[in-house]
Amino acid sequence: MAVSIAQNVPVDMIRESQNLDGFSLGRSKREKAYRRWCLEERLFLNPLNDLGAHSIAANDVLTLPSLTEIKPPTRPGFAPPIIGFFNQMKQEFASARFMLFEGLIAEGVHFSDKDVLLYNTLDYPSYSLAMERVRTSFRIAYSLLDKTAFLINDYWCLGKRPDQINFRNVWMVEGKKTLLPAFEEYENWPLRGLFWLSKEIHNEALKGATAPDARELHDLRNHLEHKYLQVHEGWAVAGFVDAFATGELGKSLSSHEMEAKALRVMKIARSALCYLSLAIGREEELRDSKRPDGPVFSMPLSTWDDAWKRSR
Repeated sequence: MAVSIAQNVPVDMIRESQNLDGFSLGRSKREKAYRRWCLEERLFLNPLNDLGAHSIAANDVLTLPSLTEIKPPTRPGFAPPIIGFFNQMKQEFASARFMLFEGLIAEGVHFSDKDVLLYNTLDYPSYSLAMERVRTSFRIAYSLLDKTAFLINDYWCLGKRPDQINFRNVWMVEGKKTLLPAFEEYENWPLRGLFWLSKEIHNEALKGATAPDARELHDLRNHLEHKYLQVHEGWAVAGFVDAFATGELGKSLSSHEMEAKALRVMKIARSALCYLSLAIGREEELRDSKRPDGPVFSMPLSTWDDAWKRSR
């Protein structure tokens, strides 16, 4: 494909005419630093960010494609609920991303941490608003994976029990390790990409995760949500803190490890949202090719202006 394009398209001329870095990164130094970090970490919901850290990609333009519904709308006069759901997922991702950034660059003691009485457990714990932002970003990003599965179940009409769905098992026959018949020989490559992405996540019933750290990410999520996860100052762990700092009560790791794992899950969540949008776009093409002729009524949607976004 690349050879064919090079033979028929003036690639060099097109490349010279493009200005990928002539776009604003914001007004304040803080905003510019944030957007530059997002670009470098490939965290914008924008396919152009995959090309590199170019300022043209410093925005979250990825949305759902145009949708066609055959069944009567559940809310006449309103957009399909799936659009609001994807909006919410995007907002959660963007907010978690900024929390992670703030947690990584924080300096000094935040006023909210003052006069919070804590005992010195002698294992150099990392207690601060900054670290809680990092921990929270991990939790939100990981939760987006299960929400992706929930949306897949609804959009593809899989009929699975909502309270039993997760990112690993949504593709499978209930209680088995076999792929749902609906997804066999399926002509939707972005959806296949989403399926293989799900294999980077651990599931007790479904073995064979492709990522070496899948079990560790799963355990971290479990401890963050339900158990005891103690984060220690990164400089202290190697020489002063052993693996038994939490005893049998919980799990411990360094602040550097926590930050790296949070960034890792943010990138998985970003990939999931990108694949999901592309997969629904491909599915709409497949459905349109099989849809019988007949009138189709359009419902244009406007965008939610930044000025309407409230702080509370």
